[in-house]
Amino acid sequence: KVAASLRKHFRDVDIICRIGGDEFVVIMTRVSSDIHTDIVAEKVDSINEELKITDDGLPPVSISVGVAFADRDNPEGDIFKDADTALYRVKNGGGNGYSIY
Repeated sequence: KVAASLRKHFRDVDIICRIGGDEFVVIMTRVSSDIHTDIVAEKVDSINEELKITDDGLPPVSISVGVAFADRDNPEGDIFKDADTALYRVKNGGGNGYSIY
């Protein structure tokens, strides 16, 4: 259900991968933080609204998202590490949302 929602809300040129357990990575190509921060926020909110619906017999779920853009300020490591840092901000805050590195 989560994978289908990710595919629905992201572009065909974006790469969606499950990296283990309940963790997914979406690699958005040809984006920058200046114009895509709001778009990512809208996508995450839309996905969470969709995943609340339980008419398919599955329990409601939500996603927590850590975002790191290639043009981010002061990268501390590789882009995946920085995205993971942002993700843990969301998880420590109770989940169901996003944080941008």
